[in-house]
Amino acid sequence: MKTTPAFVNTSAVALRAMADKSAGRETLWVITLLCGLICLSAQTVHASEGGASFYFPGAWGSFGVALAPPSGFTFANQSLVYHADVNKAVLDGRVDLNLKVTAVYDLLTPLYTFEKPVLGAQYQIGAFIPVGYVKLDAGVGGSLGSRSGSANDFNLGDIGIIPAALYWKAGDFHFKLMESIIMPTGHYDVNNTINVGRHYWGFDTLFGMTWLNPKTGTEISALPGVMFNTENPDTNYHTGNEFHLDFTFNQFLSKNFAVGFQGYYYQQITSDSGSGAVLGDFKGESVGIGPAILWMPKFADGKLAAIVKWLHDVEADNRLKGDWGQVTVSYNF
Repeated sequence: MKTTPAFVNTSAVALRAMADKSAGRETLWVITLLCGLICLSAQTVHASEGGASFYFPGAWGSFGVALAPPSGFTFANQSLVYHADVNKAVLDGRVDLNLKVTAVYDLLTPLYTFEKPVLGAQYQIGAFIPVGYVKLDAGVGGSLGSRSGSANDFNLGDIGIIPAALYWKAGDFHFKLMESIIMPTGHYDVNNTINVGRHYWGFDTLFGMTWLNPKTGTEISALPGVMFNTENPDTNYHTGNEFHLDFTFNQFLSKNFAVGFQGYYYQQITSDSGSGAVLGDFKGESVGIGPAILWMPKFADGKLAAIVKWLHDVEADNRLKGDWGQVTVSYNF
């Protein structure tokens, strides 16, 4: 199993400004109920190499998705945990059945926001450096070989850079356009059963939208994105391009505390290809929902934020299905 997650950008100062204007909360619970019904009724179709990809469900969407961060440096540390399984997938050129994966990633993320606007927007650059531990339990293999048992890898993951993130504001609406490039820097050995790195490039383009009611402190955000992948040269497996959508419904209960109902939808939009794609197009789809909380301690004057989030896959096809946890701490200097 080879998977490297992406990062969620958090601006504690911007969130604190939002919290200062919060009041009522009734809107959130109505929207939450409607979203839950939509997600539970979502249809599935038919995944990528190993049943996973660079996209970590819900990692980009959290609180204040499209709110412009303050100028200067922000440093964030994001811990990502998941436990999931997939019935079948191609792993290192062989078909494996009954894959069970447990993984822990820690991402160190420096960000810098320029004071001078670019195209009328706040301009931000950054990077994320992951270190990961992944444990795999595999069942029997197919025509290209068979194996069973466990394996693990603890190593550097695939580093990503954010050459551009632009933030605009129009009344109560906020917009974000971002590009991230994920490089094949992670540990990878085609002879290993499991690797932290995926051994190919990923290019993720995202456009985020946030509606924020300053009177009630209610926030609704959506962050769709498209991931373009290159071929793994060691396995000749080209994971198809992917559409992903993170959505959030959040409510501040005080100046320092907020709760959220958050989720994601994932759909592979082009087929897997290459001589290593022995299962054919193997398109994947999944959807998950769960709760999140935000805490900004008073002593930090809005510069420090901590987020805890858990998502549960309610449906998955040709992709890992399980539980995804996140803990993020960020500080604006």
